[in-house]
Amino acid sequence: MDAKCKDDIAARLRAWSAGIGHELQFWDAWMASGGLQWSEEFAARMDPGRPLDPWLAAVAEELGQGAPSQAALRILDVGSGPLTCVGFVLPGRQVEVVPVDPLAAGYAALFARHGLVPPVAPRFAPAEDLALYLEPGSFDIAHCRNALDHSYDPLRGIEQMLAMVRIGGRVLLQHFPEEAEKEGYSGLHQHNFSLRDGRFVIWNRAGALDVATALRTPARVVVEPSSIVMVRIEKLGASPEVPAAEQVARLASGLAGLMAALAEARLPG
Repeated sequence: MDAKCKDDIAARLRAWSAGIGHELQFWDAWMASGGLQWSEEFAARMDPGRPLDPWLAAVAEELGQGAPSQAALRILDVGSGPLTCVGFVLPGRQVEVVPVDPLAAGYAALFARHGLVPPVAPRFAPAEDLALYLEPGSFDIAHCRNALDHSYDPLRGIEQMLAMVRIGGRVLLQHFPEEAEKEGYSGLHQHNFSLRDGRFVIWNRAGALDVATALRTPARVVVEPSSIVMVRIEKLGASPEVPAAEQVARLASGLAGLMAALAEARLPG
């Protein structure tokens, strides 16, 4: 990895890290109040018997055709926040949900502060480097809702989500459109997700890219009819291998940047 690429990672991390304190403040108030104005959603996320999200359930049924009934459905929820939103129960199938979030340590401290025990606590793993923390090809579905546009490199995040699912698996994305524009590129809002002529596009002030043509992993990108940006990506072939030296360089740069960001952020209160 050359110096320019390392500098680019550092610059993106600096922009991203500016929103960490605000993010933790929001979740602190959310836990303290039992969900702010979203109390029903808070209760649902705390319920280990919550049914699987209908969209994920439909995709799981499609993937499960011909699979042994005892085979566990493995779902990776990327950028889950403190409590995953995907649910846990699908009749007739064993479901394993693995939530991950780069702010997992902060959420753990907030859980302790408020005396809460989540059904499944998130693990630390940034979307851009999932393969450093999880086994590639070990999930059926990788899901992200309203979080990947808050990452510092969403295209790489999608590539890493594809790396996590088996060939034939699915990456499912649900996001509000043009969030960075609406938020004035403040805090974690540095990228916009949009639909242009039926194509999934990621853009900001620096430029735009068409995800279907930019992906290195063989995949089929399908845009769902919806008022928000809902995208289903089917993995068609093996993800390209990342050289070990590049992985080490990314890990070193990422850890340094994240530690600096967390040192600057203060746990609310």
